[in-house]
Amino acid sequence: MTMTFDDEMYKTVNYSKIYCKANELLVSSGAIKSFPFKVSSLIKEQSDIRLCKYSKAFEKYGVPIKNFGSESAVIMEFCGAVIIFYNQNEIDYRIRFGVMHEFGHYVLGHKFNLKGTDPLYHKQELEANCFAAQMLMPEQLLRECKNRGKNISIEYIAQSFNVSAEAATKRKRTLANTIYEWKSRAEREYDDIIIFKYASLINKIAPKRIDEYDLCDEYDRQRERDSWFADSRTRW
Repeated sequence: MTMTFDDEMYKTVNYSKIYCKANELLVSSGAIKSFPFKVSSLIKEQSDIRLCKYSKAFEKYGVPIKNFGSESAVIMEFCGAVIIFYNQNEIDYRIRFGVMHEFGHYVLGHKFNLKGTDPLYHKQELEANCFAAQMLMPEQLLRECKNRGKNISIEYIAQSFNVSAEAATKRKRTLANTIYEWKSRAEREYDDIIIFKYASLINKIAPKRIDEYDLCDEYDRQRERDSWFADSRTRW
């Protein structure tokens, strides 16, 4: 079988590293409390990166949009600072994904300003997309929603996490090809914490059925019953 360039590129991507990097941020960030979250707040919390609209870049620096190499967003070192320039005229969810994609380049230690003809460019683009997808549509939350009986359709993902149909389609495809049992211990490390941290969102987009038996709820009820018993012994 002849190996194409795309096949080689996919084989060189360390998906586990990208996934774990995103999970660490999902757990540690105080800027992410639910979804969709404000990407600018996360970037400000985690870095010194500046955000700048394309229109402002043209107004302040005289740089036209065609010079950026992307109609959506781009990260570069400019005037002594690292800046993510973005197209303010795009739809909100495209801006969010584009900016998070560029932030992924920074988090993953990528080289900036690569040309499209550079083989490393395509690898870095794929890695940044994987990072953005996990940050904006965490696999753990989608899996928990599915466990609660929800149909994880393209429309469901797009509406629940405010992403484009295109991003939701790719996310659904990735999840369909992911076998949870094959994940490493490092990849599973933060699963429970992520589900617990964003429980309010999960309960909103995938409320539990009344007949579901929750061991955690039962544990809390038992603790309450124990406290009643302790109080009664004190009084009598």
